[in-house]
Amino acid sequence: MQTVNDMASRLDADVSIIRSVKIDIEDQESRQVIEVLIRKRTKSDPQSCMEIRVVLVGAHDAGKSTLLGYLSYGLKDNGRGRARLNLLRHRHEIESGRTSSISHEIVGYDSAGKLINFSTTNISTWEQICESSSKIVTFLDTCGYPKYLKTTIAGMTGHAPDYACLIVAANAGGLSDMTREHLAIAVMLGVPVFVVLTKIDVATPEQLRLSLGSLIALLKAPGNCKVPLIVKNEDDLIVSVSHFAQRGPQIPIFLVSSVTGANMHLLEQFFNLLPKPVKNYDQLLEEPVEFQIEEVYSVPDVGNVVGGVLCSGRINVNSSLEQRTFHLGPDIDGKFTRAAVTSIHRHRMPTSGLRVGASGMIHCGSIRQYARVVQVIHNENTASDPSTPTLSHATTMSRSMSSPVESSAKNDLRIITGQQGSVAFRFFHKPEYLRLGAQVLFIDSGMKCVGKITKLDISSDKVVR
Repeated sequence: MQTVNDMASRLDADVSIIRSVKIDIEDQESRQVIEVLIRKRTKSDPQSCMEIRVVLVGAHDAGKSTLLGYLSYGLKDNGRGRARLNLLRHRHEIESGRTSSISHEIVGYDSAGKLINFSTTNISTWEQICESSSKIVTFLDTCGYPKYLKTTIAGMTGHAPDYACLIVAANAGGLSDMTREHLAIAVMLGVPVFVVLTKIDVATPEQLRLSLGSLIALLKAPGNCKVPLIVKNEDDLIVSVSHFAQRGPQIPIFLVSSVTGANMHLLEQFFNLLPKPVKNYDQLLEEPVEFQIEEVYSVPDVGNVVGGVLCSGRINVNSSLEQRTFHLGPDIDGKFTRAAVTSIHRHRMPTSGLRVGASGMIHCGSIRQYARVVQVIHNENTASDPSTPTLSHATTMSRSMSSPVESSAKNDLRIITGQQGSVAFRFFHKPEYLRLGAQVLFIDSGMKCVGKITKLDISSDKVVR
């Protein structure tokens, strides 16, 4: 441990013990196995901290906003929704208790694994959380009422979550249609799902048995084929994180209460240990800039401000005006307008640059894996409008799902919504078994492309054309 601490110190990192196990060997001295977490300090650059994005889904009255209020503000609920009041954005949400919009909250963890939220001493803003944290967890609170299903889907597709947390009320005695719908959407989008059963303080043993039984049956059903793992202690937690992070069949299930705080420490530690999903960020950084806009604001004395996700490339406000000028659009006429980026904020903190990655999901039979477009080979209906920018002389800031799907800088071909063409994809993680003629669905945020496999090229690791 002294050697590990010395190594971590030289790397400007901290070491925290996750768990230790004593091993007794007959006729030998007892030994100890220790599992540690080594996390780099980021006080010199708060914007370099690791971030994971978790979307909360589930039926209405399941306790999503209340759970998030507990995690963000450290406030136990009074059984009547007190913990969620800080999260609700509209008056009708406060009056009805039904979330109708996507709200964001963050919590942080320092290099030693300590939780940092609004209940932490001297913490009152997002900026202070980011400055004190080595890891940020961004929560997206979605809508559970059927009326707002489109808003929930927009949050799950447009905000690029790394994980989905399915919230189920333990006192419901079963699973609602919306719970099943949200789980199905997460599975189709390829977002890893774990489950939290809330309200265990008011659920009767029979209600808890029925809810848990329905949940386990759903997770084991064909199409999901998961192995439920109920997290009861720290050992279960470490095992569940290890398997879950490797995309194994195990799905962690937490039984918690936002009123009594039961098992909340296990859930908080779970978020601390969850890794960032592995993606080919080096490749994405070399791609042209694509920023998907989710929200637009007009700020007095500042101008227009847009919020969203940087899907590829990098933006730096310290670069030349030409390098930070992009094409914004398309508008109602399909035109793009040149716009310059003057400032960038991440988690409400000013930063000089932004570089975040994203990728699309290929669905082919039982195969689901992230893939990247490496080349647009042929376009049967290439647009001839000279005013529409191409990658040979402009990068594109994507405003909506009807914007062009563009190739790499080496290829000038584009495929616009409604057109057909041939595209080469490359899997990110591992090889897959594919066959010619098989149908393929490619999903990137809200965009969907469907086609058939016409060629396989294993020599260059390209997957499908």
